[in-house]
Amino acid sequence: MGTVMLDAALCALCGGAAMAWTTARLVHPRRSPLGRISLYLEGARVHLGGRPAAAAGPLVAGEALRRVLGPLVGGALSRLARVGRLGPAENLELSLRQAGVKITPEAYRREYLRWLIGTPLALGAVGALVGRTDFVALFFAAGVFVGARRLPERLKAQARRRSDRVRSDLPTVASMLALKIENNKSLVVAVSDLVSQGSGPVVEELRRAIHLINAGYGEAPAFELVARESAEPAASRFYRFLAAATGGGLDLARALLDQANELRAQRREEIERSAAQRQMALIIPNLVFMAPVLFLFLLAPLPQLLFGK
Repeated sequence: MGTVMLDAALCALCGGAAMAWTTARLVHPRRSPLGRISLYLEGARVHLGGRPAAAAGPLVAGEALRRVLGPLVGGALSRLARVGRLGPAENLELSLRQAGVKITPEAYRREYLRWLIGTPLALGAVGALVGRTDFVALFFAAGVFVGARRLPERLKAQARRRSDRVRSDLPTVASMLALKIENNKSLVVAVSDLVSQGSGPVVEELRRAIHLINAGYGEAPAFELVARESAEPAASRFYRFLAAATGGGLDLARALLDQANELRAQRREEIERSAAQRQMALIIPNLVFMAPVLFLFLLAPLPQLLFGK
């Protein structure tokens, strides 16, 4: 029993060390700039009487290993990074913004590492308490899967909920902009008033557009950038319409009211389809559970009717 417990603990420790090394490679730790600038300092070092720096390791073997194993390791790490959304900071920042999560990419990576390391170790410890090595390996593998998918799945769910709210808010935002523009206000002034008074995901994206305009971006490029960054296609089309409307040449208030009516009709159709799908989903449990019971009630009197017993 003691030997099995020791083997289980060693297995969990080795698995945790391997997981820590992999995650440390995934988060791209900050490297010293000395390795990047040493090549440019080589001439000055030799000119001042120094000796050229020696290669750090066997050149031929190191180059061969780098060329053979480098693409394999890089591909595996990139796939793991895509699974855990641990890619470049700008892509991760965009994913967090699309989900409406108010944390930095560094904080997300730290929380992801806590789940990725802590969950397998906790489940591996549970398997070690059982006293079987196979349980440790099984629980550890389950912990790796659960810890790796916990935050990405939650991020996807938050992005879906935010997209639903964006589709619900778009008709109201378009109507409010039409009313403000009807009061002899320009598009940017109307959007600024709406941003200062409203709230919600659409208002947050419009606030980003106003911030870009105030920082020196053009009006049309600012709305185009927000349209490219939006995860909801309906919102992207609306922001591109605003970008085209900055050039003038159309009855903007009437066009925004038409946009609001169209978006409201699309949202109504989407809700009706969702309600129909939910009704069909409610029928399935009735068929699965109620139909056999009803069938048994119908078959129960058959023996007495046929045989008189």
